[in-house]
Amino acid sequence: MRRTAWLLLFVLLLTLVFASTVLPQRLDVSVGEPAPENIKAPTEFVDRPTTERRREEAMAEVSEVYEQDPEVSREALAEMESLFATIRAARQMIDEEEVEADAISPESRRLLARRLRNVIDFELQEDQVDTLILGPEEVIDDAEDLTDNLLSFIFAQGVKPDNVDNFREQFRENLGRSELPQPLIDLLKDTGAPLIEPNMFLDEAETEARREEAAEAVDPEIILPGQVIVPDGQIITPDDMIRLRDAGVLAENGVWRIYLGAFFFSLILLAILAAYTYRLHPDVFASESQLVLLGMLVLGTLFISRLALIVSPYLAPVGVGALLIAVLLNGNLAVLAGLLLALSMAVIMGGDLPPFLVAFASTTVAAIAATRIKDRNDFMRAGFMVSLVNVAILFAYHEYVGGASFMDPTLWRDVMWSAGNGLLTAVLAIGSLPFLEGLFGMMTPIKLVELASPTQPLLRRLLEEAPGTYHHSILVANMVEPAVEAIGGDSLLARVGAYYHDVGKIRRPYLFIENQFGGENPHDKLSPNLSALIIISHVRDGVELAREEDLPEAIIDFIATHHGNMLCSYFYSRSREQNESEDVDPSTFRYPGPRPRTKEGAVLMLADAAEASARALSRPSPDRLRALVRSIIHERLEDGQLDKCDLTFSDLDRIADVFSQVLGGAFHRRLEYPEIIQGLKEDQGVVNRDSDQR
Repeated sequence: MRRTAWLLLFVLLLTLVFASTVLPQRLDVSVGEPAPENIKAPTEFVDRPTTERRREEAMAEVSEVYEQDPEVSREALAEMESLFATIRAARQMIDEEEVEADAISPESRRLLARRLRNVIDFELQEDQVDTLILGPEEVIDDAEDLTDNLLSFIFAQGVKPDNVDNFREQFRENLGRSELPQPLIDLLKDTGAPLIEPNMFLDEAETEARREEAAEAVDPEIILPGQVIVPDGQIITPDDMIRLRDAGVLAENGVWRIYLGAFFFSLILLAILAAYTYRLHPDVFASESQLVLLGMLVLGTLFISRLALIVSPYLAPVGVGALLIAVLLNGNLAVLAGLLLALSMAVIMGGDLPPFLVAFASTTVAAIAATRIKDRNDFMRAGFMVSLVNVAILFAYHEYVGGASFMDPTLWRDVMWSAGNGLLTAVLAIGSLPFLEGLFGMMTPIKLVELASPTQPLLRRLLEEAPGTYHHSILVANMVEPAVEAIGGDSLLARVGAYYHDVGKIRRPYLFIENQFGGENPHDKLSPNLSALIIISHVRDGVELAREEDLPEAIIDFIATHHGNMLCSYFYSRSREQNESEDVDPSTFRYPGPRPRTKEGAVLMLADAAEASARALSRPSPDRLRALVRSIIHERLEDGQLDKCDLTFSDLDRIADVFSQVLGGAFHRRLEYPEIIQGLKEDQGVVNRDSDQR
């Protein structure tokens, strides 16, 4: 339930981040009002009014497409040909006497009128009849040629329905300027002009297709983010309202849909991340603090990247999230988280491909580079790698799509921001890592290296106030590190834990045998109960000192568990010897625990006891050291001290081999204590005594 609550909280916060990219400050304005401020575009969108106006202008420039019908001109010319053929036939019907007399009898006139009426639908005047019948043949031929030429010329130009009258008037004017007899001109005007009909007809389909093609050729007018849509004080027009609505800055219905979409996208993104963590990284999912850290890194990265978009989409440092997740949690988890972060940035940036490619490259390279980070300088190297890959990706995409020239300042501006992306990623990671380490108690290799420095306050005090304990801790660390590495544990963490495991002895260093340097042992004058209490208290004192110095819990755990709940056998035996008549409660001689819960803690317990015992061992030959180490391991195993840590018998064998090798190189034959006799069994008494006081 707590994890579900955290998930919902991060979903809601992430919803606000996504919604903020498409939900700027809403405006309540209308047509005819002055703009309350410079209204700027929050995102890129198409200026529909301007684009549509330009497309309409382009369509208007396209001329109408007409298709010519040759049958119209052929019919008109055929009509005129029939007219002149009838005229010639009529001329042949007249007697030669009448022609010679240049006078037509009424009877002939009636005959001619009936004949010509078949092709002329109006009554001819007498002068027209006389001209047609009595005029020279050359005049009739000239009239026919002129009429054919005029009609052919007019139809060749294309007669459209809207200019028929113009062409008919042109026909009459041309006839009027001819040298033909006026009666013949009047006759041809009345008969030829009506024959001029439209021979050009509009092809609506082709015209519309060409206009649509012209409109599609007009590029849309784009309004870029930050561009002023309506200046402050300018009266808002209907076109402005369309632009503001498309920009999404109006306080209209539908805002809830933006939130709903952002909510579901956030839910899907975090659900995928949670499911992946649950299935493949259960250790992270089991830790509430680590889950919260994961959510904070995703949310914080997107928030910072969202702010960086104000400068450039290529500057968004999405790689910092993947880098910190890899360092603080898990490298494989960082790769998936990085992919989801890149997809989220693609949504925030409106699906623009080049920034998405740069974001994806940043997260992937950062997650890979994090596996080699051991100190803070490595962050800068990782940032350099991110910058290098970002620039390479940008150039590769530029060449692939055949972008602008290399001299284009826009390209080099994007390259500059892409390179700065890596630097910003490194700086943010370095700056935020100490805060995250302290807030969540996370142990990173960088933190461990810092804690291992001899300049750390507790280690400096240990060296100055309890030098014997300090050198004992160094040797224990030399034993622990290779042993933990041999069984697949965190060797650096184990070494640092070994450095600090005995810091509690700073409170009373002289009461521990390694700091007495051959002097009088105060425990010889103390009761066994008091001695045991003093020895046991160094665990509690160490935990207190560690908390005062704000050491991580993982290091404090080494201090608290390095003796488990073992029995101080030497002082317990002394107490029993001094109180033969009384039962001695062994619980008062036991360490408070808890027992080790990790491989590293268990190895430290074994190394601490083995090193202390080896110092008191007479004739420390390799065989005797090996036997001593195995006896200590067996003793802790039998006492249940190793029950809570995940160690196998094979692991214990490897630990014993490493301990024997390290101790064999550290110790040589020593003078025997007077009370020690030959044999490992006889050595064990002093071993226990010395071990208890360590």
